[in-house]
Amino acid sequence: MQLIVCATTARTPLFDGTLVPADCCVVTVGSHEADARELDSALPARSQLVVEDAATARREAGDVILALAEGAIEPGNLVPLRDLARGTVAAETARPRVFKSTGMSWEDLVIATTVHRAAPAG
Repeated sequence: MQLIVCATTARTPLFDGTLVPADCCVVTVGSHEADARELDSALPARSQLVVEDAATARREAGDVILALAEGAIEPGNLVPLRDLARGTVAAETARPRVFKSTGMSWEDLVIATTVHRAAPAG
């Protein structure tokens, strides 16, 4: 599995999301304003999109808010981290996994580790 960590104050996407391979976990912990994003809408649209809390992500995470506004994802596409951690939702391996953080940095590290370990080795 490959890992991409985005921890910037970017206001616009850092890379072309169509180029991210299916065996990749992308953790985006930087930009956290409604009008700022590290990811384009193409990546969340083709990924399993994990968030700490769906309501908070829809309110604070530009990567989510802008993808929703562009019609690339639906609110139902957001997977709460608790569901992944509890095993009620499995980590998908046929497409990229994205974790969008809206929390504190120490939480981000724990969550990134959990998301990365949840996927079967391959």
